Amino acid sequence: MVTKLIKSKLIIAILLLAAMIRFYNIGALPSLNPDEAALGYNAYSLLQTGKDEHGAAWPLHFQSFGDYKPGGYVYLDLPFITAFGLTPLAVRLPNLILSIFTIYLIYKLVLLLSSNYNLSIISAFVLTINPWHIHFSRGAWESSTALFFIILGLFWFYSYIISHKSYLIFLFPLPLVTSLYIYHSARIIVPVIFLILIIFNFKLFLKSIKPALLSLLVAIILTVPVLTSFVRSGGTTRFGGVGLTADYGPIARAEELLNEHGNTKLINRIIHNKRVLYTISWAQKYFSHFDYNFLFLKGDDVPRSKSPDMGQFYLFEVPLLFFGIIFVLKSKTPHLKSLLFSFLFIAPLASSLTFQAPSALRALPMVIPLSIFIAFGITKLSYFKYLLIPLYLFSFLFYLDSYFVHSPQRYSFAWNRGFSDIVPFVNINKSKYQNIFFTNKYDQPYILYLFFSQYPPQQIQSQIKLTSPDKFGFSTVDQIDNITFHIPEVIPQNSLVVDSSDFLSTGKSFKIYTK
Repeated sequence: MVTKLIKSKLIIAILLLAAMIRFYNIGALPSLNPDEAALGYNAYSLLQTGKDEHGAAWPLHFQSFGDYKPGGYVYLDLPFITAFGLTPLAVRLPNLILSIFTIYLIYKLVLLLSSNYNLSIISAFVLTINPWHIHFSRGAWESSTALFFIILGLFWFYSYIISHKSYLIFLFPLPLVTSLYIYHSARIIVPVIFLILIIFNFKLFLKSIKPALLSLLVAIILTVPVLTSFVRSGGTTRFGGVGLTADYGPIARAEELLNEHGNTKLINRIIHNKRVLYTISWAQKYFSHFDYNFLFLKGDDVPRSKSPDMGQFYLFEVPLLFFGIIFVLKSKTPHLKSLLFSFLFIAPLASSLTFQAPSALRALPMVIPLSIFIAFGITKLSYFKYLLIPLYLFSFLFYLDSYFVHSPQRYSFAWNRGFSDIVPFVNINKSKYQNIFFTNKYDQPYILYLFFSQYPPQQIQSQIKLTSPDKFGFSTVDQIDNITFHIPEVIPQNSLVVDSSDFLSTGKSFKIYTK
């Protein structure tokens, strides 16, 4: 009884630690980014009018900036916006809560597949203080929310495999399908995961062929609406903007190589075919997610997805990961072994099909198997594992300093700092000037204006007009009322100008002047 009580207290302590890390100052840091603002404002618009910002009634995909966001997160956010209003906290709460549940699910999943309490509790702890998971827990990141549903589906699946409780064969596809409604990348990796689960457990499915086929049929039926909406709402256009073919480098390289031959013989066209070069490009992007610099030194190249001088994991975890992989290979946990390796190699697929790789955001599912591998390495250290305590403490404090102190200053542009202060100022002065010109240096500033001003959705629905898409397929809104979201070369009289500022030199995101 005492042992069970201690075990319960330990996992509760880990979850409380996870909550403290993820909820601390979450309303202000990081600053709300345009994607988060779009999710929150569209939930707010649905509650107010039953339509999104563009006037579409209860859509499955939200047009937003022309990127057609999956609607799952918006609908998850409805009760939180209802309870707390249109605030950064309300927008972020669904993901914050589910990210903590993900840690608990990893504890339960590892315990289920290994019957090793120490391994399961250490896996939960490693994930709790992991920079990669913390970063995408602290915000309305749909990738992290989708990850929860993927892990829940896996837990229910293996619960069925081990317990043979028939109702679980109907339950496990539901969260996997739910993830498709939340994040684009899930639509690549979840079908592959589903296929791998069937292949690895084919004999068991044959023994339960009727319920298995019925479960598969239900999953397909539930998937049809989101796939139909994806195609009809311009989802293919979105993929064209961020997909691998959006990178014209292989085409230019193919032409360059053909020109070097000085002829267009068939053999040369076969060797220097753009399809071959795109395949090579894909392989490079896929394997870049396993790069030492990405995982342990520099992290993502996108400032919004990283902390200064940090990788996705702590540097000292390199040998733990290495030995953990070896120990897993030697372990007698067939289900856990097959899950970890298959999940690890499936996780970067969606990210590798985009032109921005490696991507910490799109490849977030990698954090699960890698954390468990590290936990395996720790459990095999015997008494030496206590030497890791000061290493984890120092590394964790270094990360907190990087994230909470240096990121907001070094990456102020990417973090969209200052909008929560400048928008109320603009609203106060809106009627005093004939024109207000607002910098468009920051991505989609109009949605941050709508969010922080709590602009009436009925009014924006009647006047919203997206600009032509840029080369990545994104659009924005150039004008709302007398506010223009760019600064012209010639500024007319009676104008208020909100221009961008160099935060590192001035400590401010905006500079204001009148004419």
